[in-house]
Amino acid sequence: MKWMLLLAWAASFTWQEDRPGVLRLTENGATVLAYHHGAGRECCYVHPLVSPAGVVLTDDGPADHIHHRGLFWAWPVMEMGGTRADSWTLTGAEHRLVEILARQTSNTSARLAARHEWRVDGKPALAEDMELVVYKARGAERRLALTIVLRALERPVSIAGAPEQNKGYGGVSIRFAPRQETRLESSEGPVAKDENHNRHRWAQLEAQFAGGRAGVRIEADRRNPQFPNDWCLRHYGFVGANFPGVTPYRVEPGKPVTLRYEIRVFDRPAAAARPSAP
Repeated sequence: MKWMLLLAWAASFTWQEDRPGVLRLTENGATVLAYHHGAGRECCYVHPLVSPAGVVLTDDGPADHIHHRGLFWAWPVMEMGGTRADSWTLTGAEHRLVEILARQTSNTSARLAARHEWRVDGKPALAEDMELVVYKARGAERRLALTIVLRALERPVSIAGAPEQNKGYGGVSIRFAPRQETRLESSEGPVAKDENHNRHRWAQLEAQFAGGRAGVRIEADRRNPQFPNDWCLRHYGFVGANFPGVTPYRVEPGKPVTLRYEIRVFDRPAAAARPSAP
């Protein structure tokens, strides 16, 4: 009997194909997140992202920004060999799954590793290795570790954020579900107005969602190039860790670029404290 209880505890995380192109992770039967790996815009992002209490935090393709896809990463400018594409709106660019390398579970975490490819004008441009590690919820908080490694395949590829109005958004981003009482905060304190270029170690959005009060914090790793990066913070429900901003970053063959982020998903019961500072 004892070994059966230990086995059940160890197997609390489960990966399963929810439907073609959607791989769902559950903890003790409750949805944690889903990874999309289908064709076209249905590839290479996470939605929904769910809090430990079951609050759905992300949106996918809202009417005001149909190119926003849950927790995703893309660049408005992607250029190779003089050909320019927009991987943010997937205009002239494609983000596709090459292979799921691993989907593992243990008694403390679940791990997903996948190889993606960015194409520009139909030609292979960047290989992308993605690793997502999800840790067991501790009370009202769960931590995730996201690592993205970009490798130029045949020739250099330049990536950049949106040049329009010098906004610079592009990189790891999250679009939030409809909510009320939105509060943005950064490592420097509360964010009262929308921002484009202020540098922070982390940023978070907390609000009252349909299922309860909850939020997400994204923290950039100190090893990331250009740390601490600029952020795009929007009260309509968007948090983006801008890399590299409006100035293009050249990814050279043989010189991979690694981006690492810690993501904290939390619930906010009325009497609970804010997530601990790093």
